[in-house]
Amino acid sequence: MNKVLTITLLALSVIFASCDKLSNSTEKIGETAGDMVKGIETGVKKARAINITYTESLANKGITNGKVSLKNDKDGTDNLLSIYLIFSKKFKGKVSAKAYDNQGLEMGRSSVKIDIQAGDAGFYDFHFDKRTNIDRDGKIVLE
Repeated sequence: MNKVLTITLLALSVIFASCDKLSNSTEKIGETAGDMVKGIETGVKKARAINITYTESLANKGITNGKVSLKNDKDGTDNLLSIYLIFSKKFKGKVSAKAYDNQGLEMGRSSVKIDIQAGDAGFYDFHFDKRTNIDRDGKIVLE
């Protein structure tokens, strides 16, 4: 009886030790896979980022941007540009957005009227013609 109990306890000890090592190994594999997924996600976000630039005169008026998103309107594809604009100075006027393709050819214009106090911010939608399909490898110039 003691032999059976000893062998059983020994077998259980080996199984528990193996499970602990297996658990640690699978945890490391999971961490590595998670890091890979995060790296891929970061790369995809960078590749899909929309290139926004400002004319010098607009930049001097204290305007910067936060989040940028590209959407479809009911008739077009990727022709509705939503930009979170941040104002460090009081601004009253028109901001125009020009869309360029990857060869530098202009393909659309849109503008919004803004009247905002210093320190405020908000989302502004630049609605381009339905034939303007803003590509991720193009650029947007705000002026």
